[in-house]
Amino acid sequence: MRAKCPKCGAVFEVEVGLSLVHVGPWRYTKCPACGKRSMMNNFVTDEVTWPPEEHKPKSEPLSDEELKRKRIEDSKSEELDGDNRRDSDGSK
Repeated sequence: MRAKCPKCGAVFEVEVGLSLVHVGPWRYTKCPACGKRSMMNNFVTDEVTWPPEEHKPKSEPLSDEELKRKRIEDSKSEELDGDNRRDSDGSK
């Protein structure tokens, strides 16, 4: 669902869930752009304007050390999975 702030005009995604204060599609919501709370229509079809591109989280590449740790952890879990498997005749 999307909501549009009546104070700053930002359109943002809202979590679907129960809201204690609501009247039909209007819910008492805090705007992430301006920080103001007000009754907002949560069924807006406008394009999302918040967060702007520079505020969106970016996935940073793993460093060499982190990549090595991840590979080691993955290989450990593969080894454990392999040790717990049995052949069709019941032997390991």
